[in-house]
Amino acid sequence: MLKYSTYRSIYNETPEAASACRSAVSSHMNPSVKNTKVIIKKACIVLKQQDVFKLMIVLLLIISGFTVVSQVFASSLSIQQEKRIVVEPGDTLWSIALKNKASDMRTVVYIDAIKRHNNLSGSDIQAGDILSIPVYK
Repeated sequence: MLKYSTYRSIYNETPEAASACRSAVSSHMNPSVKNTKVIIKKACIVLKQQDVFKLMIVLLLIISGFTVVSQVFASSLSIQQEKRIVVEPGDTLWSIALKNKASDMRTVVYIDAIKRHNNLSGSDIQAGDILSIPVYK
């Protein structure tokens, strides 16, 4: 039989002694457990920083996307003057836009400019109407 042993019976101890023993054991925690907890904490901090970085990248992409979209719809040409025309029988906004738009401008964008200048909600125009057409240079 063993003379010395590290075995302790859980039945011989009082609850206060058992809790004191557990607190003593937890204060002298295994160094690898302490290192693991520190590593987990540092990993959480890095992940939070990466989340912030990802969020900043997404916001940057959204802002740059809005910038590109606004440049697509906004013409780089400026309005120098406007011209008044009388709508002839058979004219449509499309045919008027094709005759009067700048060569590097999209027809749809020019039609939208005509609608805004004349406060038109639709594409309905009548022969004899007078339209104010922007002239881009």
